Amino acid sequence: MFKQHFLRLDGFTKAERIQMTAHVSEAINQAGAWITDFHLYSNILTCINFELPSANLDKLAVSLQETGLHLSQESLDQLMGANDSTQKEKELVGTLQITFVHNQPDLLREVPAVPG
Repeated sequence: MFKQHFLRLDGFTKAERIQMTAHVSEAINQAGAWITDFHLYSNILTCINFELPSANLDKLAVSLQETGLHLSQESLDQLMGANDSTQKEKELVGTLQITFVHNQPDLLREVPAVPG
């Protein structure tokens, strides 16, 4: 049975939101991780929940950096923890928060009227 350890990663980008989200999702999958949930906050922020074996942490670090996402120093420090051999037997649960830097207005969604 794996022990669990939590990662809290964050980064920002000026790239187009849908395209960057697809690249990051693919990077997470390429690292042997799986996405368990995600939340969209207008067109400003996306939060992706994921799980992966800690043995794949170095793969996640490389694949995320190849997307062009600018990770915070705290995120990079967590990802570089892959060299710690004590973490090799743990399952990692984490979140990746992506902030999109742009001048676009918030997304507006039409809410249908409820009959009543």
